[in-house]
Amino acid sequence: MIALLFVGARTIMQRFSEPVRAEFISQERIDDNTGRLWIDVNRKNPDVPAYCIVTAVDYSHSEVGRREVVLPAGGEQHSRIAVDLPVREPLVSGRIYGCSENLPFYMDPESSFYAAR
Repeated sequence: MIALLFVGARTIMQRFSEPVRAEFISQERIDDNTGRLWIDVNRKNPDVPAYCIVTAVDYSHSEVGRREVVLPAGGEQHSRIAVDLPVREPLVSGRIYGCSENLPFYMDPESSFYAAR
């Protein structure tokens, strides 16, 4: 019982200590090659650029599309974002692969290429 409480408390503490968190909300089909995922993003410090990786999945839970979305500095702590991404097959759901404030060297937060079109 104590171990269960410890694991639960640790999980809650880790979840709230993350500087950037995203949650999948909904998906829609744009056309045969494009899908749109709606995600809610929570950032502790919106003055710091961040990014998230989102994936689209099919009925068998196979990944059919992936997109890196840069969240430039500024904006709100909580925001809902529409992410358009190319897909190989029809999407039925989406997932958040992860988010971070540590942008890889190839990501430019000022570039519109990584924006959630």
